[in-house]
Amino acid sequence: MSTITLDSASPDSPQEWTTQEYHGKQNHVCTALRVNENKELSGHGQQWTFKVRVTEHGADLTARECASAESDFAVFYSTQSIADDLGFTRGRELVDGR
Repeated sequence: MSTITLDSASPDSPQEWTTQEYHGKQNHVCTALRVNENKELSGHGQQWTFKVRVTEHGADLTARECASAESDFAVFYSTQSIADDLGFTRGRELVDGR
């Protein structure tokens, strides 16, 4: 697995990408605990974010991507698991053309 530090993540905590296959494509998702940059967001808990890259089947992270997306800055996820699940959901939407 490769590691990445998302733009909004703490530089002290690089994260790993996880990969799932969906309809012949590879969805690569990286989640990161966001530094509390958006203080206007109410609520308690942590602020997790995700990034997703879609590549051809069998490709690794360095391959040219077919599509990519990041979580909305105005929204945060309270757990890493939720961010991870929503990253893969967004990846499946990209593969399906939505």
